[in-house]
Amino acid sequence: MFKQTFFRLSSLIAFSLFLMLAVNQSDCATVSEDPFETIRVLLQKIASAPPDTCGAPPIANLDPDDVELSILRKTPDVVLQAMNAGEPEPDAARDRANAALKRIEELSNELNAAWPKESRFHYQLLDVAPALVLKVGIGTHEKFFVIGFPEKDSFGKPNRLWRVVGEDHSELDHPAPQSWMDVYPLHRGHSGRARFLVAIGGSGCAGSIGILYDAREWDPSGLGELDTVITQNGAVGLDEGFTGGKPTRKEPFLPIGKLQTKGRLIALPYCWFSAIDTWDNPSLCALDTYDVSGDRVRFRSRSFNRPDLLPIAKAIEYAEKHDYPAVLAYCANAEAARRLVRDITPSYFASDLRVTQKADGSEHVEMGFPGVDRFDVQKSGDRWLVVRFAPSPD
Repeated sequence: MFKQTFFRLSSLIAFSLFLMLAVNQSDCATVSEDPFETIRVLLQKIASAPPDTCGAPPIANLDPDDVELSILRKTPDVVLQAMNAGEPEPDAARDRANAALKRIEELSNELNAAWPKESRFHYQLLDVAPALVLKVGIGTHEKFFVIGFPEKDSFGKPNRLWRVVGEDHSELDHPAPQSWMDVYPLHRGHSGRARFLVAIGGSGCAGSIGILYDAREWDPSGLGELDTVITQNGAVGLDEGFTGGKPTRKEPFLPIGKLQTKGRLIALPYCWFSAIDTWDNPSLCALDTYDVSGDRVRFRSRSFNRPDLLPIAKAIEYAEKHDYPAVLAYCANAEAARRLVRDITPSYFASDLRVTQKADGSEHVEMGFPGVDRFDVQKSGDRWLVVRFAPSPD
């Protein structure tokens, strides 16, 4: 009897504590935060910090990169507060968003006056009706958010509010010390759904530069759906402008093509690191084209800056994984494929590379230092293949 009474009393006390906690949490949830004031505090917090933390001494109890990202993450709250303060009509809501963003920009100009203008808070509001793409930046960071007006809310009732329906996730795993991006509208298919492309760049305080092409499509029907229609990772050479700027590299590794986002056929240039690199700069580059004329985005083609060296890089990549069938796909014969799988060591790096063209159109390639590996490649149809591999002597 005592045990039953004690159990009931304990249960009653636990339930009462649960109700008190729930009430307290509910009360806290009703306390609204002014996102603009939060941004003001954050802007003041980094006013004495350098606009670029690379090479700057650390500041006690302050991580400027984290504060900058917090400002960017909080900005959509200010924008939505303004957009939802009146009628949801797109033009009027966009004007209110612009006015709110201008307030933050002016505040940053005041509080971060010691910074260069390009390092202070800045924004771009791209109208891809019925959605908006918001790009915001401060210091050495930029982010984008997609703002839409779905037909239904989360309860399936007619929606009355503008919402953030998507954003970039390039900082989730390892935030880059420096990030930047460009936003472009894309041709719409027959259904007229909004499309856009974001070219995202990121780098450490030194070394190579990574890029990501991220294309999305927004459908406001129902609960709304933001689909990724293109994603492509790559890199940019240290001596080359971002997103297809005028190339400055000399042969033999000149990039291929330029970024093209207008019209029914778009082109995305990028490079990547491979086994044939001779320093911290990607040697192989590609140009991918996509057909965006219809309701489904379709991959069209991929061209390379050095198709003659591509089979060597790909064969080494798969040989490091001991994937014989994949290696064979880049070789003209089984003997060359077997030798590659047997002799290629992990983390292969060319260090030095020399290409000699032969009279029959084939090429002799020597790589490595101090030991030299020898490859012969030959064109077969529209592809180059490895026809011979001779590893350096032990």
